Amino acid sequence: MNEAAKAMGSTLGVIGVAGPDAGDFLRNQLTNDVRRLGSDRHFLAAWCDPKGRVLMLARVAVFEQRYLLIVPRSMITALIQRLRMYVLRAKVEVTDESDRFRLAGLCSNDLPDPDATDIRDDVITLGLPAGQTNPQRAMLLAGHASSLPPDSMAVDDSRWQLGQIDAGIPQITLETQNTFVPQMLNLHWLHAVDFDKGCYPGQEIVARLHYRGRLTRRVYRLQWNAEQPPAAGSLITTDSDDNAGTVLQAAEDGTGHGRLLAVLKTARATVASLRCGSASLQTLDLPYATPD
Repeated sequence: MNEAAKAMGSTLGVIGVAGPDAGDFLRNQLTNDVRRLGSDRHFLAAWCDPKGRVLMLARVAVFEQRYLLIVPRSMITALIQRLRMYVLRAKVEVTDESDRFRLAGLCSNDLPDPDATDIRDDVITLGLPAGQTNPQRAMLLAGHASSLPPDSMAVDDSRWQLGQIDAGIPQITLETQNTFVPQMLNLHWLHAVDFDKGCYPGQEIVARLHYRGRLTRRVYRLQWNAEQPPAAGSLITTDSDDNAGTVLQAAEDGTGHGRLLAVLKTARATVASLRCGSASLQTLDLPYATPD
């Protein structure tokens, strides 16, 4: 691992939720049921506002009798403050654990299956869905950078970001917070919403869309061609300047091109020419079914 990779963790951080009531607390807040988690598995889950808009999209794991929520580091301070508002009299501690772990990505053989967790020595290995070019992927959380494999990548490395994009895994940042309901982020297809779990903030709206509504926006994967990757939150338009959608994340592939994930209006996604600023866009397939 090079020196830049040893400084990893700059873009992602970890929120810790612990205490006798931590499981019940998170079960009542998140779209997925943390009671299904153990030290051998992890999952994606969203935290919504009362209108069903996603405030946080986290990968949730269990380690040493606490839940670890992996989220963009820039959002952690505000998320912790807001989560603590809902603790009330529950015996729950919500803390910033980012300095405790070094986060990295790994593409290799013999990694855990998607959603499986392997804990050995000083490293937590979270198996992730495959990308088109990397059939086996994992996120690593280590107590020390020296514990990470030499071929691991910083989580802000464009190669790792491309792997996340190619796997169709969206990321919510400050620029896209409070904008989309979970289904617009494909979270129902990524097993990040438990429709049988019961109440959580925004649950009524999420359930209504699932059972009675029609999904008119969802995540698409696209190729872009420009000098710089489109920024998260950037507007995507048609040639006639109609609003087509919003960029979630983008990364370059080293050839003047790159790929991105965006929430697009399904009626606009089939338009022959889409643009984001100076970048021209072409839609690509996702690695999972999207039964519109």
